[in-house]
Amino acid sequence: MSSTISESSKSWPRKGSLRTTVVTDSCFIDEKKSHHQYETPPGCCLQRITRLVFLKDIFRSARLMALSALPRLCEHHVFPSFHGPDVRRGFLSYLLKEFREKGIDVFIDNDIERSKLIGPELTEAIRGSLIAVVLISKNYASSTWCLNELAEIMKCRDEDKQTVEVIFYEVDPSDVKKQKGDFGAVFEKTCAEKTTEEIERWRKALQIVAQLAGYHTSNFDDDAAMIERIVIDVSNKLNDYTTSNDSNSLVGIDIHIGEIESLLSLESAEVRMVGIWGPAGIGKTTIARALYRQLSSKFTHAAFIESIKGKFELNYRDEHAFMLHLQEQLLSKTLNQKDLKIGHLGVAKARLKNKKVLVVLDDVDDLKQLEAMTDKTCWFGPQSRIIITTKDKKLLVAHEINHIYQVGFPSTSEALEILCLSAFRQNSPSLGFEDMAIEVTRLAGRLPLGLRVFGAYLRGMSKDQWIHALPRLRTSLDGDIEKVLRFSYDALCKEDQELFLHIACFLKGEWITDVVECLAESRLNVNHGLHVLFDKCFISLRKWGRLAVHNLLEQLAKDIVRKQSDNPGKRQFLVDAQDICDVLEENAGTETIRGIDFDLSEVRGNLIIDERAFEGMSRLQFLRFRKRGLYENTKLLLPQGLKFRASKLRFLEWDQFPLTCFPREFQPRRLVKLMMKHSKLEKLWEGPIPLPCLKLMELSSSSYLKELPDLSNVTNLKTLNACYCSSLSEISSIGKSTSLEELNLACCFELIVIPSSIGNAINLEILNVGICQGLVELPSSIWSLKKLKKLLIFGCSKLNHLGSQLRSFPDFSGNITEFDMSNTAIEEFPSSIMAFSCLRKLSTITAESFKVFPDVPDTIEVIHLHNAGIEEIPPSIQNLSRLTELSMLSCKKLKVLPTNVNLQSLHSLDLSSCTQLRTFPEISTSFRFLNLSNTAIEEVPSSIWSWSSLLELILEDCNSLLVFHSFPDNIEELDLDLSNTGTDFQGEGLDSVQTLGINLKGCKNLGSLPHIPHFVSTLDASNCESLESIDGFFTNPERCLSFANCFKLSEAARELIEESDYKFALLPGGELPADFDHRAREGLLTVNLYPSPLPLFFRFKACLLLLHRQYDEDEDESEEDEDEDESEDEEDEDASEEDEDNKLMCDIRCVQNGVDIGRGSCKYKLPAILGSKEHLYFLKSSISLNLPKTGVNFSELNFEFKTTSKYWDVKDFAVQILEDPDVHDDQGCCEDTHNEAEYNETADIKIEKLTRWNNVKKNLFKRFPCDMDERVERAE
Repeated sequence: MSSTISESSKSWPRKGSLRTTVVTDSCFIDEKKSHHQYETPPGCCLQRITRLVFLKDIFRSARLMALSALPRLCEHHVFPSFHGPDVRRGFLSYLLKEFREKGIDVFIDNDIERSKLIGPELTEAIRGSLIAVVLISKNYASSTWCLNELAEIMKCRDEDKQTVEVIFYEVDPSDVKKQKGDFGAVFEKTCAEKTTEEIERWRKALQIVAQLAGYHTSNFDDDAAMIERIVIDVSNKLNDYTTSNDSNSLVGIDIHIGEIESLLSLESAEVRMVGIWGPAGIGKTTIARALYRQLSSKFTHAAFIESIKGKFELNYRDEHAFMLHLQEQLLSKTLNQKDLKIGHLGVAKARLKNKKVLVVLDDVDDLKQLEAMTDKTCWFGPQSRIIITTKDKKLLVAHEINHIYQVGFPSTSEALEILCLSAFRQNSPSLGFEDMAIEVTRLAGRLPLGLRVFGAYLRGMSKDQWIHALPRLRTSLDGDIEKVLRFSYDALCKEDQELFLHIACFLKGEWITDVVECLAESRLNVNHGLHVLFDKCFISLRKWGRLAVHNLLEQLAKDIVRKQSDNPGKRQFLVDAQDICDVLEENAGTETIRGIDFDLSEVRGNLIIDERAFEGMSRLQFLRFRKRGLYENTKLLLPQGLKFRASKLRFLEWDQFPLTCFPREFQPRRLVKLMMKHSKLEKLWEGPIPLPCLKLMELSSSSYLKELPDLSNVTNLKTLNACYCSSLSEISSIGKSTSLEELNLACCFELIVIPSSIGNAINLEILNVGICQGLVELPSSIWSLKKLKKLLIFGCSKLNHLGSQLRSFPDFSGNITEFDMSNTAIEEFPSSIMAFSCLRKLSTITAESFKVFPDVPDTIEVIHLHNAGIEEIPPSIQNLSRLTELSMLSCKKLKVLPTNVNLQSLHSLDLSSCTQLRTFPEISTSFRFLNLSNTAIEEVPSSIWSWSSLLELILEDCNSLLVFHSFPDNIEELDLDLSNTGTDFQGEGLDSVQTLGINLKGCKNLGSLPHIPHFVSTLDASNCESLESIDGFFTNPERCLSFANCFKLSEAARELIEESDYKFALLPGGELPADFDHRAREGLLTVNLYPSPLPLFFRFKACLLLLHRQYDEDEDESEEDEDEDESEDEEDEDASEEDEDNKLMCDIRCVQNGVDIGRGSCKYKLPAILGSKEHLYFLKSSISLNLPKTGVNFSELNFEFKTTSKYWDVKDFAVQILEDPDVHDDQGCCEDTHNEAEYNETADIKIEKLTRWNNVKKNLFKRFPCDMDERVERAE
């Protein structure tokens, strides 16, 4: 797959600087970063903000890339202007000879007939040269030709920013400027009989050129010295220009150069060393080379010494000889003296200490190299700069380099552009290649080297060839990439190599503290090794201390392990699903196996494992069985049970564990982490088992679990998560775990009592018993837990005892940071709440007895006071300078907000259902989320549009709202909800606002829908009973459209909707359109095919006839309408965690001779809308059929649709198979019946989704700074 990388595909990662020099131990081990220390933001806010991730407005990124300025087209390097008789046979001839020897192309006008006026050919030559060299001699002004050339050159200098070098050859610049002396006399003679206009033009040109810094013959000993200086300077300026032009085609290079220049601090007189640090393939060398070309002209001496790595391994007599060789290299290149030889190591300092030098040492991998070539700053003259590139940060720190620039990965959109420049020689994917280009970008992990190599490999391939190449890219490394990465891996010591394989093959994504614990009994020096791998860019740290490994490095590790043996049972780690199946089914495991990471979603059907499958794996330490993809029906069966001693096991994760209890012989005494989500366990094991190393017990959603095990011998357990264990009723042993820090029992519905022995868990910091609906009592011993920081008792509707009735605020630990008492019987806040100096979040719901806004400490960040009887918010709220979120939902007596208050930190405000609130003063200009739904406000103040950070504005059910201001130009992102308002939405200014979503549901006065720009991804006009007409097509294939219960839609409007591009569209209708080829029978559809292969990505269009169910809305009063949400394919690995209500599910099976060979599934959102009439649901989809291999012929496709909705049933459906566009040229471009402009918009949508994700992610973190890390990681 190796391929040559073209110059046009050069590209760069985005910026990232690190100005500190020391990575302290606290970054890894000593700083306590427990994984439970984050908060959960309010669901409604998070849901709406998270929706912004994939509903992006379009154009901006791609358009800016396309409109970036192009360099001036230049035919020659230098245009010389001179008076021939004065200089041609002497000075000029030698100057031109030196230019030619340096490879500098000079325009020569021998073939142009000279006259008094310069013609268009000469004008074009002047404008077509990068640098003009004006050689002014004593008779220069005697030639009108020369003067006209000079005037044109000065014009190009002003208009085109052309560089001008001026040489004053045996003339005084002041004579030129003032036209005096001999030069002046010659000029006056030339001006005779010339027009005033000509004379003034010449005078102005002479005055300007005379003031330029130029070369004077009086300043040089001889012409040779002067020519040498001129040629060097012109050459350097050409290098600068070339670097500048190259930068136009390098994604993100200018940002890098700017950041590094700020670290270099060129104006400072000190000698400064700057390190450029980053992983292999990130672009360090070329960034350094671009810097060198741009800066070298500012130094008297400069040298770029490349590929220093490995030089210490060359065959030198001894270390002294090696260091001499490196110094000789430094001096030879810096002083421009070839094959220079030195006798001792003091020569470099002696020769360079008075010189202003720029030295770049590229790819340093040994401290001896730095000591030999740049040992101390005193070796170099003032203002010298030394730049070192390396993959090993430790070298820079050890050499006391205090300024380090870390080269970061490019953003997702920049990475896509890099790939496209290499694969398509353009900034965006060709038509029909968008999804595959995005996947290749992901596979390359945004590493520029990987992107360029992948792009070069795929260049010129057809769409089908891309499809067939993708499996190879997913599972193997390109040779060029492997060579670069393997060199770095081989440079590690054996111990660090083994640590890297453990992390890349199994422990990637784990908390760093857990990694240390899991490897504590290994022979590896884990703490030191982690530092080494971090410094050498093999691993990185995510927020909160999770370990990350780059995709390509992970693939390298898997390739290394795969090559350990042809027999999978004799490899160190098993990560391939098929290999794992073979080993387990054949009982082929050996003592060599240390870890198994098995994604069960990669297996189709049932996997039956023998009870002795693990017996041969006597040294197994890490075992993970998890489901993270499609095929939820996949089952792992243990019909005979399991015989598994697991004496060496350190890590056990097994989703949907099929047994009701662990086997008797199960004795994992070394276990550190036990994770059994969604298991069928009723109890873990019989009697106490000594587990002195166990730190985490994760049992969530084990709905059959009735009791927790005896924890008396689990002395170091820190986290126990048993949330959603709906059968759990007994936790009597909890008090025996004195090291416990976090206990999560949320949604354990059968739990009635928390035992008083919980008071023995003296280290408990977090207790969550939220929605334990059967819980009637909390023991008073809880209040003795002095380390308790978070107490969550929300939704415990029966909880009314703490020894006495729970009606006053409890006296708990002064360390408390969060207390959620929503839906409890607490009636008032005591004045003592001010004493809780650490309190950051306070929540209470259903507390009408709260009449006064509470006095809270100024540390508070989040306040939820729902259903309170508060009538006004006092001006003293101004003192809450850290308040970021305030929610006062359904405070129906609230009438007044304070005026003249500006809470700069307040980003989220929810005043929904504050039905007496009529005015909304400006209390913050920093809002990102504002909910004023179901209030009495009559007008949204115009000042709202000055809030540039506003992302979501909800005005639902504002029945008094009559005025809605048009959109201003400065709003870029906004999710707007005007549902059930009286406003007649006109969409004025909408074209200038990059709006993400519009909700007009229930706007009864809306008769006509204005033109909706293509970048609006969600449009909900459900229940708009007056809506009749629509202005224009919808051209965004990612758009979700809902016109449910819009029964007055005209036939023309219906046709516009049906013929538009969309992801789904819902509108009233009782008959399937006739143009759909295939109709279902009895809920199933079989499409007979001519036996032929199918594409891996299958496209189809469907129309479903939906019936409203008879649904009692009172059954679920808390149900929120989710009809504005986009429909989603089930490609996200976390899809199984999403709410399954109101989903339309499609299942497609590929059949060959009656046997299912391939299968694809997708899910779509259905609006939660009540009604009585039939509706049509149109959808378009492109899904992977997960075919086993290419070239297999299929005879039929089977379609089935079903819903999980409480509102809809599928009555009938029809399908139309969509053909892929035909590929017709060698660059993979293809024809399509779509208008070209519409395609460009479509491609931009996909690119812009990726471009804007980083900005949205920043907004997420700004809004929920302590909460969002895991959610953003899943979204990425």
